[in-house]
Amino acid sequence: MILGHQNADPDAVCSAYLLSKLLRRINRRLKVVAASPDGVSKASARVLEHIGFEVVGSVEPTEFDAIFTVDTNTLQQLGNLKQAVENSRKPVVVIDHHAIHPETAARATVLISDEKATSACEVVYELYKAQRVRLTKTEGLAAFLGLAYETGHFAIATTRSLRLACKLLDTGFDGTKALNIIRIPMDNSERIARMKSAQRLKWENIDGWIVTSSTVGSFHASVARSLIGLGAHLAIVGGEKQTGVTLSFRSTSEFFWGTNFHLGRDLATALGGIMNGIGGGHPTAAGATVQGSVDEALKKSVELFRTHLDRESKPAE
Repeated sequence: MILGHQNADPDAVCSAYLLSKLLRRINRRLKVVAASPDGVSKASARVLEHIGFEVVGSVEPTEFDAIFTVDTNTLQQLGNLKQAVENSRKPVVVIDHHAIHPETAARATVLISDEKATSACEVVYELYKAQRVRLTKTEGLAAFLGLAYETGHFAIATTRSLRLACKLLDTGFDGTKALNIIRIPMDNSERIARMKSAQRLKWENIDGWIVTSSTVGSFHASVARSLIGLGAHLAIVGGEKQTGVTLSFRSTSEFFWGTNFHLGRDLATALGGIMNGIGGGHPTAAGATVQGSVDEALKKSVELFRTHLDRESKPAE
């Protein structure tokens, strides 16, 4: 069984597809099922249609001999399957590219993680290389789509990921048409959420870094990206839901290199620990779900950044 996170994005479904194909190449007798609690995103649904792969919404972990997770930073992201995976005696293989959460590391039988990879698809690609397995045209397309989506259409791509993209194009698909698969037009509800967040915007200049925070009911990640587009170095966006306060964090690469403030490790995971929740992510993109009020969560997020700066400024003993 291969599990991706809730509302799986293209990187999650494509890495699940690639892993399933690789496992079947190694042993054709294997039965491999991919699942994503609560389904997949709109972009992922388009991707699955193009690559001809099915990701089911529910599955019983006890029916399988091994459990793989892809692009899933914490077990909390497995939704209604979290408890079953935690309680299962089956081996759990974690394949990811986020800062590893202690909860995930504790449950993993095998941990395959590479924080320098910009997508989970890159990590699975390395497994293809290790097994000396060449990608088919469709596998190349899937890896490209996951990579392109996770890097914001290569806006935050690294030299390594750009080189991989070129290799994947050699499998024979049309790169321009591929990018159109994951271009989903923004609907009016998302546009309105972005504008509302701008109306509620608060900002501070902290040691030369523009830190913004805002509240909105939905589209937190999209809103955070829009605030970076407005000029913020760090954007913190939160909203209250039935499960708690949901937050998205985004920053510029300039901010990360200038402060060494890793949003997954130093903000999302740390905030989860402070506010009885859970979080994780990348150096410049992360998220968390915590308990309490949204105002408290936004305030503590800024405090974590200030504390980090104070710690970094102190000379080493």
